[in-house]
Order: sequence, then C-alpha cells, then structure tokens
Amino acid sequence: MQKILRRVATAERVVAKRKKKDTKIKDKKNQSRQRERRMQQLSVLTAASRQSKQATKDAWELGPLAPRYDVGRDAGTRGSIQEQRFTTYPDISKTQLEARCAWAGGSDLLCLAVNDRVVVMEGPDKGRIGKVTQILLDKGEVYVEGLNKSNISIDVDIRRDDIPPVLSAELPIAISRVRLVHPIKDPETGETKDVIINRIEPRNQIQDRYTGKRRWSRVVPGLNAGIPWPEKDDDDTKEKKADTLRIDVEEKTFVPTLLRPPMPESLIDELRGKYSRFRTRHDPEYVARLEAEEQAKQDRKKLMDTMRTPLQEFHRAEREKKKKKGKPRLTIEMLEKIGEVMARNMERQRNGGALLEESSEAAENRAVPDAPIGAGSEDTPPPPSS
Repeated sequence: MQKILRRVATAERVVAKRKKKDTKIKDKKNQSRQRERRMQQLSVLTAASRQSKQATKDAWELGPLAPRYDVGRDAGTRGSIQEQRFTTYPDISKTQLEARCAWAGGSDLLCLAVNDRVVVMEGPDKGRIGKVTQILLDKGEVYVEGLNKSNISIDVDIRRDDIPPVLSAELPIAISRVRLVHPIKDPETGETKDVIINRIEPRNQIQDRYTGKRRWSRVVPGLNAGIPWPEKDDDDTKEKKADTLRIDVEEKTFVPTLLRPPMPESLIDELRGKYSRFRTRHDPEYVARLEAEEQAKQDRKKLMDTMRTPLQEFHRAEREKKKKKGKPRLTIEMLEKIGEVMARNMERQRNGGALLEESSEAAENRAVPDAPIGAGSEDTPPPPSS
C-alpha cells in the first residue's frame, strides 16, 4: 500500500510540474500576443489623433479652403471612429479581470446577469440607467442598451451597398464602471425606490452533479437582502424534425448494479494500466507477445551475424584457429632456456651486490683521512706567549 501511495504522490508531482510548465509557456504566448495587439491599437490611435489635430489646425488656419479628409474610401465618415479601435483591444490578465468584477462577487461567481438594470458611474453617460444586453466574461465588460454609443465607420471592403458608411453602435463598458440598480423597500417609510448597490456577494452555491452547472443566489452584504435574478427572455428557437428531444437526452440508459461490472472488462484493463511496468501479473496473450518480440530480436541478431565483411571473416577464422590450438604448452627445451636465463640473472644480481659493497667502502675511506701520530697529545708543549 505504501508503494502505491508513493507512486501516486510521484505521479501528482509530475503532473503538477508539467501543468506549471505549460501554464508558463501559455502565459508567455499570451503576453506576446497582448503586446502585439496593444502596439497595433496604439498605432491606430496615434494615426487617428495625428489626423484629427491636423484637420483642426487646417480648419482654423484655412477656413473654407481647408482640405477634406472624408473623401474616397473614407467618404461620409467624418466624426466617427474606426472599427479597429475596439476590435483589436488586447486581452486582460486574471488580476485585471478580478479587479473589474470585485464589487459583483468576482469573475467565477459573477452576480450580474443579462436583463439586469445598471447605472453608469463614469464617462459621458454617467448617471444614466440601462439594461444589460450582453456580458463578456473573458474581458470583464458588459453591453448596456442605449448607452455608451458611438459612430463607427465600416470599411468599404466588408460592407454592402445598402449599409451606410457610419453606424451608431453600443461599445462595451467595463464592469467596474457600472453598478447594479434594484428596487428595495425602505423599512422606515415603506416606500420602494431604486437603490444603487455598490457591493453584492454570492451565497448558497449549488452544483449539479450531472450537468456540472453551478447556481447561487446574490445577497447585499450588511442588509442581508437577497436580490432575485432577472427573468430570461423567451427562446424563439423553432424546433425541427431532426432535433433531439429533451426527454431522450435526460433518459437514464444505464443503471449500475452489483450483478455485473459497471463498465466493460476491456475498459477496466485500460484504466488499470494493463501494460504498466509496475504490474506483477499479465495476460497470457501479452506474455506471448513479449516472448515473440524477444525471439524476433534474437533472430535478427543472428541474421546480422551472418552478414559480415571479408575482414570480419578473416578475423573470425583467425580466432577459430587459436581456439583449435588451445593453450600453448612449454617444451623441455623451452624450460632449459628459461632456467639458463634465470641463472644468468641471479649471477648478475650477486656480482652487482659485491661491487656495490666495495665501492661504498672505498668512498668511506676517502671521506675520513688518517691523522698524524702524536698530533694533539698531552705531551705537546703550548706555543710561547708574546
């Protein structure tokens, strides 16, 4: 059991490491993509700002003689913005997304839905109330009906003849720039008024085990007042003969019991790791297949041994001759010769030792000279004093 737990822990670490590496690579790619989009949008804004400044300068200095810039492909687009100004907007990071959705419960459990009434807190439409028509969760933005509209010029290459060059369209608004508006009854006066809700939190989260969908309620913190979800619009989708009925989709076609396995045995073998090197028991077919693969490797090795070059054949024949001869044996003549060599070496060693002793004695005699007789004796008189 401990071995299994260690293997599971090792596998989890490997998966976490691989996931971290993949996330890092993905983040680098996203950063480079965002940088490109940001530079593209910046170039479009710079060109539009330069053109607007030049047009203003020409109109001030030249008056009626000022050149017109809304001609040719840009005919009739004066005072509008290009489509690239908002279509090339770069993606935002997870931190920026959470900051935008902080007041509404976060991006995972966003307490904002389509058909909610919101008020714009910033911009030219500040203080105006509208209905949410679309939510962009990946960018933390919403479309509000009738608010934040602008004139957008459509490129000639993508518009039809019956479409005007400029369209008035709604642009997305960041969720941080809007607040929820809901009628709440005043407990003191009993009047029901629209109240701007600056903060809302998710509560009572429930996840469906079959569909995986999550549901939660939204509550105003402090007041503990629940805010009901808005009613959804009726679906106008028409049914067709080829459509699958909902009753057929939700029908349970499999009920697990203890009388048979919950899944086919082949699938159980795949989940169990049938060919894992950690298994101690294998099916006979798998063992036979491995034995056949090993025999095929040996046969191939033998076949490659038969395919030799002439030099390899010569070396092989020489080795076979040496094997046939066996180990060499010493004859009597060889032994006598070896004895003579050994005796000669022993005699040389003895002679060398005697010569070494004689040379050492001679060196000692040369180093210590013989002293004269009577020198340094007590009978020798001392030298006369002056």
